[in-house]
Amino acid sequence: MQAGNVNYRTAEDIPGTVAVFPLSGALLLPGGRMPLNIFEPRYLQMVESAMAGNRLIGMIQPALDGAVRPDGEPELAPVGCLGRIISFAESGDGRYLITLHGVCRFRLTEEVDKPHRAFRQARITPFAGDLA
Repeated sequence: MQAGNVNYRTAEDIPGTVAVFPLSGALLLPGGRMPLNIFEPRYLQMVESAMAGNRLIGMIQPALDGAVRPDGEPELAPVGCLGRIISFAESGDGRYLITLHGVCRFRLTEEVDKPHRAFRQARITPFAGDLA
């Protein structure tokens, strides 16, 4: 799978841990594109971290049953889609306008607690068949 200027050919090309962006009603699929208007401080930090690294973000739905963690954050669906930032612009009023290109679906293995990060991160297992 090619996303922007990078080819992802095998599961080894996919990092084991990624930032995850739970967004209800938003579905990214492999090969698809998703424009996003980022304004919440923790997700601004997530985009900055992704841009400084591998430019990958895991889009995932909140759990369909509405389950909530003890900290008030929604539980996550078991499957999401990894997206690569292929377009980035600053709005001038504190927002980022980005476009994600869908790389592959992933199964959420476990969330990773990183106290110095305001956004959520998770260990993932990619669907290798999506990379063919």
